Amino acid sequence: MLTDGNSPDINVLDLADEIAAVLALLNKKESPMEILKFMSNLYFAPDLGIFIRIVLTHPISVERRERSFSKLKLIKKILRSTTTEDRLNGLATIAIEQELAEEISVKEILKPFSELKVKKKHFKV
Repeated sequence: MLTDGNSPDINVLDLADEIAAVLALLNKKESPMEILKFMSNLYFAPDLGIFIRIVLTHPISVERRERSFSKLKLIKKILRSTTTEDRLNGLATIAIEQELAEEISVKEILKPFSELKVKKKHFKV
C-alpha cells in the first residue's frame, strides 16, 4: 500500500478495480498519446490518477553518485562564469545533500550575522 506516514494515499483494492475498468475501456491499438489523453479525462478513477502521478514523479534511480554528478553539471552550466570554486563547491554540496539542507533553519544561519554590530557611516550632506 502506498502511504505517506500513517495515512494511505491509495487503497490497493480500489486501484485494482479502477485498473481493470480502464483496461476494459481502452482499445489495444491506441497510441501512448491517445491513452494519456483518455486518462486525463477520467473522473471515476481517482486512485489510478494518484498512482500514475506518483509513478511518473518517482525518481528512477536514487543513486547518490549519479545524482551528485547531474546536479554538479547543472550548477556548473548555470553559474560557471560568475561563480568562484568555493561557492560552486558549497552549492554542489547543498544540491547533493538536499534533504539535510531542508532541515537547516534559515533563522539559525542568519542569527550570528544579525548579532554582529552594525557598522554605519554617517555622511554630512
